[in-house]
Parts: sequence; C-alpha cells; structure tokens
Amino acid sequence: MSFWALFFQYAFILTYIVVGFIVAFEAVLCMSGSKFAIKWVRRLYSLRGFMISVYLFYPMLWLVYLFLEVIPYYLGGSDKLTKFDIPMMLYRIFPEECDECDTEK
Repeated sequence: MSFWALFFQYAFILTYIVVGFIVAFEAVLCMSGSKFAIKWVRRLYSLRGFMISVYLFYPMLWLVYLFLEVIPYYLGGSDKLTKFDIPMMLYRIFPEECDECDTEK
C-alpha cells in the first residue's frame, strides 16, 4: 500500500478511537447520574445526535463501562454497580424529548 493509503487508514482508526472514548466517557458518566455530564450532553447534542453517537461508538462504550464501573466495583473501589441501560440513560438526559417520542403514534 502507498504511504497516503496507510496514512488515511491510520488517521481514520485513531480518530475513531479518540472520539469514541470521548463519547463513551460522556455516556458512562450520564449513566451513573452525573449532573454535570447530563448538562454538558444536553448542551452539545440533540436526542437524535447523541443516540447516533452512542450507537456508532458502542464498542468503546462497553470498554469504558468495563474500566469505569465493573473493574472498580469488583476491586472494592465502588459501592454499587451502575446498570448498563442505554434507554434509561437517554431518558435521564432528554426526558422531555423521550416523553414526546412515547406519545407519538
């Protein structure tokens, strides 16, 4: 492969990893109920945009959840294990928008 093909391939992979970790950290913090993270996500995203980001970076979300929630819980650093529940997280962040989606037919 040529230099530029490898360059763009690695650039794409590294961009996916970096942006994926950012979105995953936001999502896991919102899952655990962080008020600051919820305000931050509401300011930066719409419901649809955040859903797309979460599902696009779903593998990274599991990895960050493992490192921030599961491992500290089993090592004794955390008292409770936050449930991995994306619909509840979305409802916690965007309650009005989720209520509108529920009432639509």
